[in-house]
Amino acid sequence: MSRVVDSRRLTGPHLLGDHPGAALDVAFDSSEPDPVAAVTAWRAEARRLLDAVGWSGEDIAARTFPGGASLVITAPIDGLYAATDVNEAAWDAAMARSAGGPVDDTAPERLRAAIVRDHDTRLRALRDAARARQVTFLADDELVSAGTGRGAIVWPRHDLPAVPAVDWDEVHDVPIVLVTGSNGKTTSVRLIAAIVTAAGLVPGVTSTDGVRVAGDSLAGGDFAGPMGAR
Repeated sequence: MSRVVDSRRLTGPHLLGDHPGAALDVAFDSSEPDPVAAVTAWRAEARRLLDAVGWSGEDIAARTFPGGASLVITAPIDGLYAATDVNEAAWDAAMARSAGGPVDDTAPERLRAAIVRDHDTRLRALRDAARARQVTFLADDELVSAGTGRGAIVWPRHDLPAVPAVDWDEVHDVPIVLVTGSNGKTTSVRLIAAIVTAAGLVPGVTSTDGVRVAGDSLAGGDFAGPMGAR
């Protein structure tokens, strides 16, 4: 037997690739006869559904490990919620076929409707324009930004400008340092911030101390994970 442990969006680079998409984590118990066969069946169903919804150019990846697997599909940046549905539907179909049961024939139509509902031409255009100019582009459910630090412009997700309306000459990136590890990250970040300050520059820091710019606290809480990285 198997069970779904987690289904989530991938908003940027991740362990299995550089493109946004969706990940499905599944767990296998000792009664699962062939986990590799289950992942292979998911691959086939994922490709079938990706083709059916018009995402034939998207990629599929999987990572297996003792007791489970991570199953990933890539997707357009404005279709990540729908991508989680595609991934889950592919897994459900794979399990149904393996058990000799019926497969939901309405899934492609339902998934296409979700993709159409979430389609955002301006979001895609801004992302492409930022990439062409080699500046950082970030998007979540509330905000979209191009550039970093003083070179960033931020817009509400529901009110995005057309590409020509953006003053791209003002958009640029600032140097960014990422500190990873199990222990000592926040201490290391404090040290780096002190070095930057001593050099006459202005550091912006995210860590378990919160968000700080030039030593002033802008937000409290733990910003050491994905939220801080963004």
